[in-house]
Amino acid sequence: MRHRPNLAARPFLDSRPVLLASLALALLALGLSALSAGEFFTARGEERALALRLQDLDGRRAELIGAVQRVDAALRQVEWKDLERETASLAKVVAARNLSWSRMLRDLEGTLPWDVRLVTVAPQVREDGSCEVTLVGFASGRAAWLSLLGRLFAHERFGNPVPLAEEAPGPTNALGHKFQLKALYWAGGKR
Repeated sequence: MRHRPNLAARPFLDSRPVLLASLALALLALGLSALSAGEFFTARGEERALALRLQDLDGRRAELIGAVQRVDAALRQVEWKDLERETASLAKVVAARNLSWSRMLRDLEGTLPWDVRLVTVAPQVREDGSCEVTLVGFASGRAAWLSLLGRLFAHERFGNPVPLAEEAPGPTNALGHKFQLKALYWAGGKR
């Protein structure tokens, strides 16, 4: 076998595979860079949109804080005791509007003995729905007056009758046995 003399100063290296691999890697790097740049610009746009949304929300928050401060200032000026009194009086008005006068007078008429006559019926409606009725009248005698008390005790809608005054017939009272009493009335029945 004969040797040929190698006249090259260096040995021959085939750099084509390295060049092709480098070119492929450079193209891959370029593609990934383009992809990263696209994602960067997309993220940058989303970031700007979120920044604008944040500014909008900050503006709305400032508006709400202003509104809360105005309402708080208005609430500080409210006279709560006056409001509570007005609410209580309004509750009494509503309770009074719910009282059925015809039912109460019908129930009262059902309790009256034949020899008792009423001259005054003065109801005071309470917030709980009950009604305190003050009755002034004349009876033919003490027995008729006591009969009225007993009937009020026994009635399903009246309760707790309390005598306030009693006057026997005399020179100032010629109409009979005068009486005054208070009783509670519940339109829906005793509680």
